Amino acid sequence: MKLTAPLLALVATSTLSLCVSAQAQETSARAAWHAQIGHGYQQLAARTDQLAQKADAYCASPSDAGLVQVKEAWSNAFAAWQAVRFVDFGPIEQNTRAWKFQFWPDPKNLTASKASYWLKPERESVTAADLARDSVAIQGFPAVEYLLFDKQVVESERALPAERSCRLLGAISHNLENNATELSADWTQLQERYLQGADYDNGTLTAAMHALEILADWRIAAPLGARGTGKPNPYLADAWRSGESLIMIKASLQGLAEYFVPGLNALMAENDALPLAEQFSAQLNKTLAHFDTLPTDITPLLQSDEGLASLNALLADVRATGQLLTGPIASELSVVRGFNSSDGD
Repeated sequence: MKLTAPLLALVATSTLSLCVSAQAQETSARAAWHAQIGHGYQQLAARTDQLAQKADAYCASPSDAGLVQVKEAWSNAFAAWQAVRFVDFGPIEQNTRAWKFQFWPDPKNLTASKASYWLKPERESVTAADLARDSVAIQGFPAVEYLLFDKQVVESERALPAERSCRLLGAISHNLENNATELSADWTQLQERYLQGADYDNGTLTAAMHALEILADWRIAAPLGARGTGKPNPYLADAWRSGESLIMIKASLQGLAEYFVPGLNALMAENDALPLAEQFSAQLNKTLAHFDTLPTDITPLLQSDEGLASLNALLADVRATGQLLTGPIASELSVVRGFNSSDGD
């Protein structure tokens, strides 16, 4: 089955061209990165606003078509988050913001536990402000996904448009909107310091390195069974409830192409290393091409030898993409990497 994501909230990438352009060569790396990441954060703010609006409209006048629109808005907004997920520095570091967008991994299923707690009838107030004071497990995209897709909800009396489920859906959606709007504004405020601070070259590069490692080791290898117990486990993937785990992985890679590659091209041009930039772009393009023949979710691929082989091929190309950054590109730019949580003990 061909992977299709018509609702993916990113700039159109059907004819991705990741080669170095003349414009990229004439733009400083930090200027390109700040502008592109800023655009990504604006997209996130806009898509979460649309999610909140669709949730409000659906709960005010429920219909099957309205529920489909909420699900589409959730997919768009979550994909917009995946596209900027690689940025692990700056305003996203403040007040556990990243986890407020996506509490993951969640091996204890705290998202479901928290949602069940907030759906109890004795909870009189369920607002965005209430949720902002509670655990990150109830504040982000996985909590909305639980209400929209989890069988324990959709096959019960709590299924939308049940009153309490609607109130919780609206509260989480508006909380996401508030956080995304503030994040975008704070990134804009960072501009002067970002452009003047040479350390942001290193920070942005290592952020992309870490993101590719996490994508390979935790978002593909872990559900594939290539690490940990050695047994395939689809519940370790992102977006397993909605069946969009591979859509969201693709969105992360497209985010690197859209928001990271232009700055990398500029930096490599400054260092007379354009062939390495072109090699990275070609490898990223090759990795993205896998999704043309994959389903939207990782689960069916874990059930056959052919599916496992296709996932292993995707994993190999993601690793190869990351190794170009951590190897020859890092060496060329004298990048000093710090510790990150995916490195292990």
